[in-house]
Amino acid sequence: MSEEMRRFEEIDTAFPDLRGEMIDGEIYIDAVVTSAHGQMVLAIASQLMPRWCVMTEVDTVYGGWHGRSLLRPDVSVTGPSYRGTRLKQFPADELLLVAEVVSESNPENDLDRKVGKYAVAGIPYYLVVNPVKGVCLLHSEPVGERYRAVRESEFGEPVPVGEPIGAVLDTTALYVY
Repeated sequence: MSEEMRRFEEIDTAFPDLRGEMIDGEIYIDAVVTSAHGQMVLAIASQLMPRWCVMTEVDTVYGGWHGRSLLRPDVSVTGPSYRGTRLKQFPADELLLVAEVVSESNPENDLDRKVGKYAVAGIPYYLVVNPVKGVCLLHSEPVGERYRAVRESEFGEPVPVGEPIGAVLDTTALYVY
């Protein structure tokens, strides 16, 4: 276990009611999770639950992050065989889609820093729900630390997610902060 991960776990254990993540050895704490944020997470997650294993805020790790990052995506989607899993830490490279609802306090984490983390882990789709601007960004085709394709959809427009997910997400329940 890296020194950064040990330090993160100490802080995370000491403050269990706060939502923390670590990106490249830096710890981020989001003390306020709003009702609006939670409603948008549920609006996305509920559409995927019938066919997939959908998790919220699961501790997500990847060997290529070298023990310096632990992310807790707002929504994580993997195959239905993982339903009921009790893994303490979930391997990022087993995820098919992750979604983040942009935080007002650290928007650059969801919009910039996490893009590279999710891409390097090979997660096929990264959906960014941005209630500040009223848009969804669907990143796809991961290569190295970036995604080759990004599709922007305004709230109210459908977001088509390719295979293996094969879904069209309804964004009419999403709204601007």
